[in-house]
Amino acid sequence: MNQAAGKVEHMRTDRRLQTLLRCQKSLMNKELWLYIGVNTFDYLGGILSYIIISIPIFSGVYNNLSPGELSALISKNAFVCIYLISCFSQLIDLSTTLSDVAGYTHRIGELREVMDDILRTHCDYDPASGDSYDFDSDKVHSGPADTAFILDCVSYKSPFSEELLVEELSIKISQGSNLLVVGNTGTGKTSLLRVLNRLWEADSGYVQMTTCFGPRGILFLPQKPYLTDGTLREQVIYPLKEIYPVSGSVDDERIIQYLELAGVSSLLKRTGGLDEPVDWNWYDVLSPGEMQRLCFARLFYLQPKYAVLDEATSALTEEAEGQMYRGCKQLGMTLVSLGHRRSLEKYHDVSLKLCGEGRWELTKLKEK
Repeated sequence: MNQAAGKVEHMRTDRRLQTLLRCQKSLMNKELWLYIGVNTFDYLGGILSYIIISIPIFSGVYNNLSPGELSALISKNAFVCIYLISCFSQLIDLSTTLSDVAGYTHRIGELREVMDDILRTHCDYDPASGDSYDFDSDKVHSGPADTAFILDCVSYKSPFSEELLVEELSIKISQGSNLLVVGNTGTGKTSLLRVLNRLWEADSGYVQMTTCFGPRGILFLPQKPYLTDGTLREQVIYPLKEIYPVSGSVDDERIIQYLELAGVSSLLKRTGGLDEPVDWNWYDVLSPGEMQRLCFARLFYLQPKYAVLDEATSALTEEAEGQMYRGCKQLGMTLVSLGHRRSLEKYHDVSLKLCGEGRWELTKLKEK
């Protein structure tokens, strides 16, 4: 088994290497004549200057000059010719830099066009106006203050498929009403979050966001945790800017409290403290469960109004899962959860079941 797997990996690696070599060979073939021309002009200047001055000398134009005068004339003319050819060579040398700049300019131009289209479509902003757009602002569409999203007859699909995942979904996500989204794999649960997060555009209908993204509004917690590099404090306060309060301050106490609430207070001992630099990759050191707990500690610290959890407790036991959800409830967060476990129902008020083929059901959960 291991030998067969090794052969397959060797074959695939070799195939990728050959693809890379073909790309490099194509690039070298295209740049060959450019570099030949550049280097030719770099070294041809000195030779060409003496060839030019030799023509009048050997044709007898300067036969009336003494050897000393002839040497001075040759030196003077050689200097002028070499200087002029050197200036021209510098222009030729710029051609290699200009070719790189042209490629970068083209790619950056394409990126700006795509970003401008996104701003026009999602942010009601015209880049041609010349005004700057603040992505971190709290500007949102007007609507009820206790509501995060209003979906009106929304239909959406994957950008890679023509089949609608959900048709004419109408729902309001309001503060204090926890929503649980369930359904089989491929019915569009994560796709719904991408539509809410503006990563995907709805095929039809209207999605209104009445609360800002970020620590003061809505935070998304994915199934695969995102960990930044840096100290334990920087992990907890992310995405806030770096904050280094005096040791023993109220902020330190809050961070330690939420690490304990999330069940990862042992990280304080492993890292040596909140602000001790670490020389490891967090993904290599922490288990999947510890990473999810650390992200919940971050959620507890930031305390947004709304938390969207995309199977954010999949690596935890039901007991640990309950501890995380009770912590969110204790801190007054409204939850939008995606999951498969029936144990999640007790922490939510409404269930949205995606049935596939565009169908969906909205059910009020009984209090338990």
